[in-house]
Amino acid sequence: MIYYFSGTGNSRAVALRLAALLHNTAVEMTATHETDKPADGADACTGLVFPVYAWGPPLFVEKWLRSDAFRPASGNYVYVVCTCGDDVGRTDRLTASLLQSKGCRLSAAFSIAMPNTYVALPGFDVDDEATVRHKLEAAGPRLERVATAIRRRERNVCDVKPGAFPWIKSHVLRPFFNRVLTDDARFRAGAGCVGCGACAKACPMGNIRPDAEGRPTWQHRCTMCLACYHACPQSCIGYGPFTRGKGRYPGPAGAL
Repeated sequence: MIYYFSGTGNSRAVALRLAALLHNTAVEMTATHETDKPADGADACTGLVFPVYAWGPPLFVEKWLRSDAFRPASGNYVYVVCTCGDDVGRTDRLTASLLQSKGCRLSAAFSIAMPNTYVALPGFDVDDEATVRHKLEAAGPRLERVATAIRRRERNVCDVKPGAFPWIKSHVLRPFFNRVLTDDARFRAGAGCVGCGACAKACPMGNIRPDAEGRPTWQHRCTMCLACYHACPQSCIGYGPFTRGKGRYPGPAGAL
């Protein structure tokens, strides 16, 4: 079983492609229930696929891993595949710690570079078209190599890109980000909003509801995936002043 969380579609594309390569099943974490449980056995395999937010797992993924919705089976081979625009910091170690609290050991960790989607701070923007194309073209062969390692049940694998100063990013900057910059009160729909509901449909958290005029209102369950921002066909959703003039990412086109 492969469990995945995805906001703008990158991790979903990776999970589905990996499931096809491994002849496995991919299930959204937001759709799992306490009765779902991977099979037991020495050859059992559980995969986790999610994007890196502020050099760690998204807050929703953290909560999901701690919840009864995720109950790792005994004797299980557990791997994580993180999608990221560049580097992951210590996401693999943070995930290993979360798994350890459930009596489970992380067998292997991999990272896959995918197009940048984070635009909610100065200095962060989407990739240009050439970079998007290059990342998506490289992701396919990379996933085939990852799938080979998983088939072989290779253990103690840490095939990720931590980047510079990973400890500071994951243990200093990330807590600040999660405490201060995951507040959906900064989201606004501008005058161009036509009440089409695309933002609500795109939100994996079910965090957007229409008001009396059909305009989106955020319900304070945000994990800062920015799916609403990128999915708006009118390009009228913004996050405070931080997204002015920034690009939007339509999601990965075609199969990886």
